[in-house]
Amino acid sequence: MNIIDTELSFMQKHISYLYLIFILFGCQSEDVVTTHEPKLDYYVDSYDIPDLGFQPSLKVTYEYNSSGKLSKSRVLSYNPDSKSFDELRHLDFAYSGNEVSKILGYLPDELTPYMEQSYEYSPDGRVSKIKETNGSTGLKSEANFVYDDAHESTKVFYTYSNGGSFEYEFNMSGGNVVTDKTTRGSQLCSDAKYTYDDRINPFKNLGYTDYLLTNLSANNKLTESTNYINCAFPSFIPESFSYEYDARGYPTLITTFYKSAATLRKSQKEIFYK
Repeated sequence: MNIIDTELSFMQKHISYLYLIFILFGCQSEDVVTTHEPKLDYYVDSYDIPDLGFQPSLKVTYEYNSSGKLSKSRVLSYNPDSKSFDELRHLDFAYSGNEVSKILGYLPDELTPYMEQSYEYSPDGRVSKIKETNGSTGLKSEANFVYDDAHESTKVFYTYSNGGSFEYEFNMSGGNVVTDKTTRGSQLCSDAKYTYDDRINPFKNLGYTDYLLTNLSANNKLTESTNYINCAFPSFIPESFSYEYDARGYPTLITTFYKSAATLRKSQKEIFYK
């Protein structure tokens, strides 16, 4: 997704819903042993700083309930003085049946959430609406989803309590977002095309659609070609991606290469699993 204004920043980090099951047969036994898919434990984002090399920036951790569903995620910022990570915020996930019903965001040592998101679903189980109340910005907003299954297309209409609005439309192929565009009224803000590998993208397995739609795709993005036409232009534009994988086919290191960026040419995401 593309950045279109100061209210929202969209950068698709397209991710997968595929899982991997290995069935092992004992030589002397009829028993079947099943190895379940790995779950994200945490990742660390680092940026390639001139004359310093890759420097850590953020760490995101994940916790799961007894049913294996995501229950909490924490965002921590790197403190170069203490050489440790300090919590910036965390999200708590609530469920109705198998679906996320509410997400509450908390700042450190606060008991009152600064952000609340509530989810509604269509009869087929897909997200139909996400409502957000954000105390940090003072805005209420909602995202309404309209699906066109015949064309593998989805439109998401974002509206804000300050009168702002925009529309994000994306097309799927093979479980991945291959094209998208962002419009504000009759004005085209940006459009883009993406390519993917055939490997597992673990963020899709988190099991929910996030408000900024960063975990929609099934596989890992290889290239991104974006045309910024109106509205706003990002400082750093991702162009291509490379991966290192473990023996199970899950990425352990993602390197992002940016287009025409004098101060930032690369960033890395190191991923760890439970």
